[in-house]
Amino acid sequence: MINKWYVTGDLHGRFNRIERLAQTLDFPFENAVIILGDAGINYYNNNIDIKNKKLLNNLGLCIYCVHGNHEMRPETISTMKKCWDINVHNWVYRELEYPNINYFIDGNVYSINGRKTLVLGGAYSVDKHYRLSMGYNWFADEQIPEDKRIEILKEFKDKEVDIILSHTCPLDWQPTDLFLKDVDQSMVDNSMEKWLNEIKNNVKYKLWLFGHYHANRLVRPHVEMMCTDIVDLDITWNIWNEDGEVPPYYETQFNYNAKDNIYSMEA
Repeated sequence: MINKWYVTGDLHGRFNRIERLAQTLDFPFENAVIILGDAGINYYNNNIDIKNKKLLNNLGLCIYCVHGNHEMRPETISTMKKCWDINVHNWVYRELEYPNINYFIDGNVYSINGRKTLVLGGAYSVDKHYRLSMGYNWFADEQIPEDKRIEILKEFKDKEVDIILSHTCPLDWQPTDLFLKDVDQSMVDNSMEKWLNEIKNNVKYKLWLFGHYHANRLVRPHVEMMCTDIVDLDITWNIWNEDGEVPPYYETQFNYNAKDNIYSMEA
């Protein structure tokens, strides 16, 4: 039984923040961490991945991964099994050798502390051509296929969920100031972001968290971009939905005015 859920952004195989969290907990197995993509454990498909999975699994925490872009899709890995997960009341992928590591399935709704949570992983790698030229790994199925996107939008249009977890974000929220300067944006496939715009405009939600852009940022009320922070999901939920107390972090980094429920960044 999971008592506490945490969320963090991309790890890319650097697990220090997860290790530090595990060390602070008396009973790590009662806690879960959601990684919003690019965990860094299904990239090499060799002994490096095995080493990283062993490390992450042995921390004792329950790990749940949203699919990123710099990693293999779990369903393409021969050792993965589709398993019913009682903690989230839906199917996940899992390798029996690493029972603490779970992979969400795009388009599924999971019950996380009783909250309906829609997971939408994947993104386009803006460094695709550089990766290919250097012989680095690039995964052709990094994005949700177009037919699956159509199916997901049709299923959830005009419906309501509590939380949306994604790797990238809707086009309207893209942090253009964080774009890589040497990337020709005219060559970038932003079809996923355009589709997520449709999700944003047609699906009701109360909290949306995403990673991918390697920065911690309050995008607007109820929407946060995550990277190195690990947040208690209940606290984040309560801030926006239950008149929870706003931590000093919001006031200092985002100039958030709790009294008037406003912040200085453009919505």
